Amino acid sequence: MLVGRGSPCAERVLLAEFDHPPAFDIRLRPGTDGRVLDAVGELDQDTGPLLNAAVDCALDTPSVLRELVIDMSQVVFCGSGGLNALIRAHLKARETGTVVHLLNPTGPVTALLRRTGADRVLQVSPGPAETASAQEDSRIV
Repeated sequence: MLVGRGSPCAERVLLAEFDHPPAFDIRLRPGTDGRVLDAVGELDQDTGPLLNAAVDCALDTPSVLRELVIDMSQVVFCGSGGLNALIRAHLKARETGTVVHLLNPTGPVTALLRRTGADRVLQVSPGPAETASAQEDSRIV
């Protein structure tokens, strides 16, 4: 786990890290000023607090964020606890005028978002494979 080592938020995230197995990692993408978080692994009730802590850190930065991107392209599983963490991130960000944007969710994550209707609440950008599939579908019709 690496969320701005040496930053005031790092301690909060490190404390959250000890409460779960190492099945999930979230990192600030270098050079994005805390605006892009790369999520990797399984997002569930045990690992959701890591996402919560990382989002809290990003929102606590002195710069004004208008958009916080969470790259979900390497999240292989998302359970109800992970969905709860994503919705919490959306609600917390909305309080500060920030939009949370889920980028490139994998198939299992996309399926969960659709089944629950969360894709109508959260801003989601499809991955390249899904975009190509949607374009093919529109040509067939």
